[in-house]
Amino acid sequence: MRRFALLILIQTAYTGLQLHAQAFLKMVQPLRTEINTSSARQYFSGRTCEGCKVLLNNDSIYVYPNGVFALKRDLKPGKTTMVLSSTDSTGKFVSRTYHFYYNPPPPLRVTPSFRIDYVTISPKSNATLSAGDTLRVRMKGYPGGQASWFNGTPIPELPAAQTSGIAGFYSGYYVLTEADSLLDGKINVFLKYKGQSAVLPGTFRYTFQRNSQLTARTIDDQTYLTISPDGDRLGPEKMGYLDGDVLLHVSGREGSHYRVKLSANQFAYIPESLVDTMTVTEPAPQSIVNEARVWSDKQFDYISIGLADKLPYLSTQEVNPGKLIVDIHGAMSEPGFLPETQSTGEISRIDWQQVSPDVFRIAVSLAHNQPWGYKLFYTDSNRLTIRIKHQPPSLQLKDLTIAVDAGHGGGNIGTAGAMGVAEKQLTLIMAMLVKVALEKEGAHVITTRVSDVFVDNQARLYNYRQLAPDLLLSIHMNSSINPVDVKGTANYYKYPFCEPLNRHIHNRLLETGLADFKNNPNFNFILNMPTEMPTALIETLFLSYPEDEIRILDEDFRLVLADKIVQGIKDFLQEAGK
Repeated sequence: MRRFALLILIQTAYTGLQLHAQAFLKMVQPLRTEINTSSARQYFSGRTCEGCKVLLNNDSIYVYPNGVFALKRDLKPGKTTMVLSSTDSTGKFVSRTYHFYYNPPPPLRVTPSFRIDYVTISPKSNATLSAGDTLRVRMKGYPGGQASWFNGTPIPELPAAQTSGIAGFYSGYYVLTEADSLLDGKINVFLKYKGQSAVLPGTFRYTFQRNSQLTARTIDDQTYLTISPDGDRLGPEKMGYLDGDVLLHVSGREGSHYRVKLSANQFAYIPESLVDTMTVTEPAPQSIVNEARVWSDKQFDYISIGLADKLPYLSTQEVNPGKLIVDIHGAMSEPGFLPETQSTGEISRIDWQQVSPDVFRIAVSLAHNQPWGYKLFYTDSNRLTIRIKHQPPSLQLKDLTIAVDAGHGGGNIGTAGAMGVAEKQLTLIMAMLVKVALEKEGAHVITTRVSDVFVDNQARLYNYRQLAPDLLLSIHMNSSINPVDVKGTANYYKYPFCEPLNRHIHNRLLETGLADFKNNPNFNFILNMPTEMPTALIETLFLSYPEDEIRILDEDFRLVLADKIVQGIKDFLQEAGK
């Protein structure tokens, strides 16, 4: 009775609050009222009281039943004033006045007088370079001149047809040689025209690395390679993880990343914090692959080969038919290398290939169309081992272990919609619903968190790489600066062997009526990176889109989402079993 009375009291207070709700404006964007911008398109999103009317410069704005509104407007150049107001049922109102100062980017024009407008030199960071590296330059200045830069090398002017009809763009490159000198200085660019001359240095400083014996060793098995030193909010795009103590040959540096030469035609980058560097007195001995071992146990197949050192490797996979491809950089095999293969549970064939003079490839054909995960690591005596997981003997949920990761948590709140509910709260609710739904099917479920606590992403990665569940799901909510047009459900994955799991879950989520924001490959999220198991990043919907937010705040809809995720897993398992 006490609980019932409390519920009545809460409901009565809530109803009274609604009856006497006063107009208010709680904005998600814009947060400032004085806005300088170079973009004509501007968005408004926020919340007011339920039943309130919202106007923007006397134009009526649609307000959702929960009081949320979202709209877009295009500005004209100069100053634009917009008044946003909310009026409640009693006629009381609040308003907010916004002043936009729209300064569109100036149109591209020919430089009118003799000068250099700007210079861009790549790499676009302070860098240490080696012989064979390429410097690139682009300069805009007075047209028709003679431009030059490093060692007096000419910089050709581009035809106007390649520059939107605007003359005065100069572009060129220079390949460094052992005779060149870079002394941690900026590179000057020169322009001459009819006796006049101008000079402008690039932004960054460059140094020449003459020590070709500089090496590095990875510090642990959380070390990763990237395709460049630059990236987006998730960091540079990762190529893959390495084991600890792997030997890398340093050929330069850009910003906080070392550039490493994996093999003659393959370079990568690695954060300086992930390696220890040293100078060797003698070149590393060649790694001749002359023997290999292949064996199996109840859970895994193994391939192990001996090398002269712990060499770097890259891997990828294929589905339908299942295949695993591992390239060992710096290794070569003896002619006719073809070791015997013992009886295995998942490996159906191994092709040993020397794909280039210093890259040895192990192409592993699998017994099943769906790879279930693998791990590469070194043991004692510099033996590289490939551990390949067998397909589970039963593809019923009751016989599987599934990890469910609730995104964000603690001080990492993620995003939030206009109603103010944080992503970290909703991901935890969804993760718990998925956990319960899976456990009803008999699955064993492991989780990142069951309360509002902070868990570092590196710790999540390390934990799940060690536990190696059969599947890993990470649940999130999406967000966009555009709350009017961008909406829907999306899945993201990194590796080809994770595509089927994501596709099946995504297809089921589309059955809820959510818009299709696609099943997206090659995504750089940290929990997409393990190869030990198929992984799925589920961005259930956009909290920034009012209708999506309304749906995720509905308990019944959350139950439907959890059910669809479980159905998607079942669909994946059914396909994998064919």
